[in-house]
Amino acid sequence: MEYWQEKFLHALKALENQMVHWELTETNDGEELRMVVPTNLLVGIKPIVLIDHDESTFNANDGRSNIWIKDDHIPLRKKTRGKGIMVSDFLTPRKQLQVPEGQSLNPNPGYGTQQDGPKPLDSHLASCSIEYGGDTWWDGDQLVDQVLQLAIPIFEIAFPDCQGLLLFDNAISYYVYTKDALRASAMNLGPGGGQALLWPRINPLTSAIQSMVMPDSSPKGLQIVL
Repeated sequence: MEYWQEKFLHALKALENQMVHWELTETNDGEELRMVVPTNLLVGIKPIVLIDHDESTFNANDGRSNIWIKDDHIPLRKKTRGKGIMVSDFLTPRKQLQVPEGQSLNPNPGYGTQQDGPKPLDSHLASCSIEYGGDTWWDGDQLVDQVLQLAIPIFEIAFPDCQGLLLFDNAISYYVYTKDALRASAMNLGPGGGQALLWPRINPLTSAIQSMVMPDSSPKGLQIVL
């Protein structure tokens, strides 16, 4: 609550005058939300479009919690939720983040080709899905890939000359480290092996730069560092 009131809401308030807003207008096909760009922006300042990220999960054994039954004929339910599909999507106030009609996106040919990885739902949408369970789960690295490979390229086509502000839930599953981040959990006890090459650190006692690799460029282990 303190973070929302003291930081998050103040940050959004500071950008309010730069944000586009949406007005409900009458068209031949009914009502439609029309984007209105602020007109008092300084030269070089781009209008901001707010984009929300959200996820939904669907499981094989999802069902109604309340049902009508005849006498004591209670159906036998599965004890687990079963296999599931997770959908990750980006939303604007008007609709899903998508390529405008009549335009196209040239996606990275390698995105979505991993056998157990996320797959794009549609060639015009920024959404993707993954079948989870067992050893396959949605994680922060996959979310970053979706942002870089789908959301940002589609946003630049859908909202040219605008700046996107993407909002995400503060979920632990979204925490992502670079591969060379200084994490003890990414290191082996001894040198070499399959551990990552970590970037140099600064010794807090001497302010000297401490290399995390051996003279032969192989990674140090925890024992040597300690």
